[in-house]
Amino acid sequence: MVALTILSVAFFALAGSASIGLRVVAEGRQREAATEIANGRLEHLRDIPYTDLALNTVPAHATDTTNPDYYVSNDGTQFNPGTGANEDLDLDATNGQVPHIESPVTVGPIVYSVYQYVTWVDDPVGGSTTHDYKRVTVIAFYNTPVNTGRPRSVTVSAFFTPAGIVINGTSSGATVGTSPSATPTPTPTPTPTGPCAGDTTAPTGDFSVLSGAGAVAGYTASTSVTLKPAPVDSCTPITEKFSNDGSTYGSSVTYDATNPSVTWSVPSGDGTKSIWAQFTDGASNTSTFGPHSVILDTTLPTQPGTLTRTIACSGANRTVNLTWGVSSDTNLLGYRLYKSTNGGSWAAITTTSTLTTSDTDKKSLDSVSYRVVGYDKAGNESTPSNVISLSKNQCS
Repeated sequence: MVALTILSVAFFALAGSASIGLRVVAEGRQREAATEIANGRLEHLRDIPYTDLALNTVPAHATDTTNPDYYVSNDGTQFNPGTGANEDLDLDATNGQVPHIESPVTVGPIVYSVYQYVTWVDDPVGGSTTHDYKRVTVIAFYNTPVNTGRPRSVTVSAFFTPAGIVINGTSSGATVGTSPSATPTPTPTPTPTGPCAGDTTAPTGDFSVLSGAGAVAGYTASTSVTLKPAPVDSCTPITEKFSNDGSTYGSSVTYDATNPSVTWSVPSGDGTKSIWAQFTDGASNTSTFGPHSVILDTTLPTQPGTLTRTIACSGANRTVNLTWGVSSDTNLLGYRLYKSTNGGSWAAITTTSTLTTSDTDKKSLDSVSYRVVGYDKAGNESTPSNVISLSKNQCS
């Protein structure tokens, strides 16, 4: 009996340790996936033009302290990104291209909600205004942590300016430097003067074609695309010019490493567009790169079929199951569900590749309305479907 008792104690201790170890591993996987999701969204937002880098909906303050929106001010105009002080939110319902919430984002059995915030930052060394540059904060939040009481989200953030931000110094007291002023397109400059003695080597490096706003890599919905050249040569200045056919090039412009992006127009008409670049150093050595391609898609997906619903109420909650018909498009990526609460502005609450989704809210809300659109790889959205509206406490 004594031996059995000792073995039982050892067995249960071992089982408990194994259980804890498995939960730690699962938690690590959750946080790793959340980190990848948050960083991916942050990189995607870098493709949005600076002037359009703004929230397209007003976030609402949440009373739940675990909800990222808890740090939104009561009037929805400010957000505390973790600095200890509120910052003004950049809100633009007309041109803003940053959705506040994307949910659900599923990785295996775990469901994530991605919260995005764009705030204005005041330059601590005396910028010209209190809105000197922008901070983008992305929070990947998951509702089912395997270890109760552990963190349920991962937060990443970065500063954005028209031409990037310069941080001077590595010790405490380092200051934020000023950034060059933005220009819509590079200004042509005269041919560089003063060749570098004995230099016969052409520039190396390459260039990339950035995807359009809201598009996946390699697609754009606009003939105006952004190029990101990266020439390398010690004989400066380096000039660059671009072509849509590999023979006829546009005007030369001087490469600016602090503001490298170039706006370029591709020919109209949907399909694959090829772009070439030529880099020339201060000694007139020239190299050619490309072609690099991007797919132009200006065609909207067709309107989804009729949106229908069923309702189930349980306690204070109401779950709406929504179904709709197919939207057609060569590059169709999925469907985006929009919701309006109490007659407010429409906000995208989820994306899906299927023809059905659901939403749960409090049935005591005055009213909610839903509509769905199809969207493609270039970021085009279809005409919205019909609208489903529900009144307060409606459960049938």
